[in-house]
Amino acid sequence: MSGVLYLYDIDGTLLSTGGAGRRALNAAFLALHGVQGAFDGVSFAGCTDPSISAQAHAAAGVPWSPQSLQELQRAYLARLPGVLAAARADLVIHPGVHQALAATARRGTNALLTGNWRAGARAKLAPVDLWESFALGAFGDDSGNRNDLVPVAEARARSAGLSFGRTVVIGDTPADVACARAGGAVAVAVSTGWSTREALVSAGPDLLLEDLAVGLPRLLAAA
Repeated sequence: MSGVLYLYDIDGTLLSTGGAGRRALNAAFLALHGVQGAFDGVSFAGCTDPSISAQAHAAAGVPWSPQSLQELQRAYLARLPGVLAAARADLVIHPGVHQALAATARRGTNALLTGNWRAGARAKLAPVDLWESFALGAFGDDSGNRNDLVPVAEARARSAGLSFGRTVVIGDTPADVACARAGGAVAVAVSTGWSTREALVSAGPDLLLEDLAVGLPRLLAAA
């Protein structure tokens, strides 16, 4: 086998949307349950959309069920593109993302590993021409537990006939590091998201980068 499977997180790693996802979720929850700001006290860092949604249901005192999750997912995904379009000025692609994607594509396969539902990931990435940079992905649709997602991505890569010798997870939170560890992958953390540098150091990644611009040579050397 040859090559590397690079699994990129989205929020805080590739880009930041200025809270558009939270606003769309709040709007969806309000429409469904009449509760304002249900997601305001919920931490999104390193979480999956299903787990975030379960937390909001519990905090708001709204019963959770698979059906309620599906209803929220539909309502959220219906609102997210409009919220993102309205907040386009707040969207930031983090330093070095384009260069990193080009460089890692030459060495292997770029894929996504994200807690976003797949349609939400596409809504965030397609308008900034990043969606087509990824051959496949593992998403919040696949599991509410982020630690399950490395094997999902690897299985999809193999099913697609892709060859890789190592897997590298690139994310911005301790949860991304834990996910890499759970899946037997190399853990690369970038300090561009919600987590402090101290929190990332404590998580013990194999490699800690300031961002993908400054850290690109070290990222390429890591695998």
